[in-house]
Parts: sequence; structure tokens; C-alpha cells
Amino acid sequence: MIKTAFLMLILLPAFVSAAEAVPSDDSTLTLERVVNAAKKSFPSLLAAEQRKQVAAGELTAAEGGFDTLLKSQNRWSIAGLYENQNADLSLEQPTQLWGTTFFGGWRRGVGDYPLYEGKSQTTDSGEARIGVNIPLWRNREIDRRRASLQQANLNQLIAGHEYQQALIETTRIASYRYWDWVLAGQRLMVAKQLLDIAQQRDKGIRERVTAGDIPEFEALDNLRAIIERQERVVAAERLLEQSAIQLSLYWRDETGHPQLPSEEHLPKNFPAPASIKTHSITEALQTSLTHRPEPKRLELQTKHTQTEWELQQNQRAPAIDLTVSAANDIGGSKEKLNRNELYIGLNIDIPLQQRTATGRANVAAANVRRLTLDRQLQDERIATEVKDVFSALSALQKRLSLSADQLSAAKKLAEGESTRFQLGESTLLFVNLREMAKGDAALQYAEATANLFRSYADYQAILGIQEQLDE
Repeated sequence: MIKTAFLMLILLPAFVSAAEAVPSDDSTLTLERVVNAAKKSFPSLLAAEQRKQVAAGELTAAEGGFDTLLKSQNRWSIAGLYENQNADLSLEQPTQLWGTTFFGGWRRGVGDYPLYEGKSQTTDSGEARIGVNIPLWRNREIDRRRASLQQANLNQLIAGHEYQQALIETTRIASYRYWDWVLAGQRLMVAKQLLDIAQQRDKGIRERVTAGDIPEFEALDNLRAIIERQERVVAAERLLEQSAIQLSLYWRDETGHPQLPSEEHLPKNFPAPASIKTHSITEALQTSLTHRPEPKRLELQTKHTQTEWELQQNQRAPAIDLTVSAANDIGGSKEKLNRNELYIGLNIDIPLQQRTATGRANVAAANVRRLTLDRQLQDERIATEVKDVFSALSALQKRLSLSADQLSAAKKLAEGESTRFQLGESTLLFVNLREMAKGDAALQYAEATANLFRSYADYQAILGIQEQLDE
């Protein structure tokens, strides 16, 4: 059907310019220029870009869970029976290796101590220590630090897909607004040409009235036609201004501000319908599932929630941590001190009711099931959208072919009626009716063409692809 419509363009009257793509000069505004400007400056896309920056910041914050921690404690006993000084400096380094945390430090305790605090005393140079804490059950396979890091990495990917989704939608709406604007330009062109025909005919009609060839009634009827067509021009100019204002939201200047396209920016014609290329419906279904960001986003959100479920399941287990540490006094001392120490500890923490972890695990499990169902619905919705857009494209191709046939017939009838009027075999009323029918047919063809390209914008959005037309 598209090929048929393309061939019929050769027969179109002056109301619609030829379908062959005309090379555009710098003043012609193309769809590609509009889309590129929207990609660079459209606020919703910039906001989606900031969501990616937010995700990057969240990743940095999650990585901060593994930052080295420096602690310092200092105490001076300045009054009392025992006067002493204590300083303690320590470092902790959490790792992703089974949740293991390494620690080390230095402490110094000098002065007088009671017997029960004798362990606080060190040599003048202090005591160095080193150790490791290893989770044996809870926090071994996963802990909050590692879960947050995994989720932050997933959030970055999710933000990328959210940006792609915003980009696809922005491109689709920008395409709609562009084709609305081009259609409004075609509508104005038809209205002006109809007005020009009536105005050019007016002088000849008045000469024929003066010569007594036709009654004065015909001149009055042509004046009525001029006024009616002037009204159509005003309405078409308003529609063009309205569509230009709406298009300006997407066509922005280098500073990101909307810029209003003028009539001089209008292309002379729509691109050739044959420039539309489509996959088979089977290929389109596969492409849409591969390229659309929504299924990918839902899959990542499911992994994000699955990570939370795994963490909460792990938190229901007892916390059994093995700690190994060693300490050694630095330098010599007149006092008898325990300079070489090795400690092994086992810390156990068991929540008896486990309601917190159980409740959070149940929430995460329910969210996983919800997201799985959302993904199923999304896949089904995409398949439905693909089938629907193919149906729309097929119907619009048929309509375009029929509109071309109608326009060709209306042109011949208008030309024939004009010839009959010149021969005195018809009236201006019938000539006007034929011309208006020809103009309406031209508008119907232009509307069918615009609808075809709008539907193609839907097709690209549904498949998640962006292909340039040969404009």
C-alpha cells in the first residue's frame, strides 16, 4: 500500500507538494534537529539525567560502608588517689570477604593505677595491637554493607533504564508535535491556495458581469467564497501558531530555552511514506522485549528486592563472631608487664523472637512476587502494543492510498467544473463546491500522512528504537 501511495503522489495537485524528498537548507526544521535539541535540553530528560547522578552518589555512599575508621579515646585523671593518663588510637577496616573486619591500634597508659585496673598500664612507648573479627553465621554470606553496595550498583543500572524510558517518551512526543506542526503548515498552504484561486478569479468574473456574460449574482457568490476562504486562512494561521508554540517546548536553542519555529522553517513536504521501514511482527516482538527499558528495569528492581530478602533471611540467624587479636608492649619498662598477649573470643547474639528480620523478609518476598507479576504484565502489554501499532500502520497505509485516489479524482472534477463554468455550462456555486472538495481531499491526504508518521513514532517507541527518516 505504501508503494501505491508513493506512486499516487506524482498525480497530486499543487495543494500537496511532490513526495520525493527535497534536500533541506539550513532554514528547514527537520525532525532530527528537534529530537536532538530535546535530547540536549528538555527538562524531563535533564531531570532523568540527575537521577543517574543521584544513583552515582548513592553508590559512593554505599562504598563508604567499607571506609577505614579511625577512632581516638583519651582520658586524664587529674584529681584523686590515682593519677594517670590514657590514650587509645585504633583503626578498623571492614571488607567484603565474608564480612571480615580487620582492626589494629595503639594505646598508652601511664601513671598510678589500682590493682584491678593494672591492665590499663603500658610501657612509656605504649602497646600495639592487631586483630580480626570473622562472622561465622549471621553476616557471613551477606550483611547490610554488602547488600547496600549491591543495591546501589543495581540502582545505577535502574536509573540508566529510567533515563532511556524518558528519552523514548520524549522522542515520541517531540515527533508528535513536529508532525502536528508540519500538518498545520500544509493546512495553511491549502487554505492560502484556495483563497488565491478565488481572488485571481474575481477580476475575470467582474469583467464577465460587466460584459453581461454572467449575472452579478456570480460575482457576489465569489466574494462570499473569498470571505469564507479568508476565514479558513485565519483559522489555519492560528492552528500553525498553536502547533509551533507546542513544538517550541522540544526545539530549544543552545542555552536550553524554547524557540518558536516560524513559517519559513516549515519543510516543503512530508517525507516519502516509503521512507518508513518496519520489521516483521515476529521480529518486532523480539526487538521490543530486547530494547524496551521497562522489562530491564523491572528485572533489576526484582534483583534489588531479592537482595533485601536474602539479607533479612540471613539476619534471622544467630550472630556468632570469632575474634582473634594480639598485643605487644613497645619498648622496655622497669615494671613487670604482660608484653605479649594473644586473645581468642567468641561472641554470640541470638534474637529470640526474630520478628524484625522475619517481618522485613516477608515484605521483601511479597515485593519480589509483585515485581514478577508486574514484569509478566509488562511483557504482555508490550506484545499487545506491538500488535496494535502494526494494525494501525496497516490501516493508515490503506487510508493513505485511498486518500491519494480521492485527491486525484477531486482534482479532475474541480478542473472539469472550472472548464464547464468558463463555457457557461455551470455556475460558480458548483465550481466552489468542487474546489472546496479538492481542498478537503488534500487536507485528508495530509492528515493521513501525518497520522502515518505519528503512528511510526509510536512504532519506534514501542520497539524501543530510534531510526532517522530520510527527510
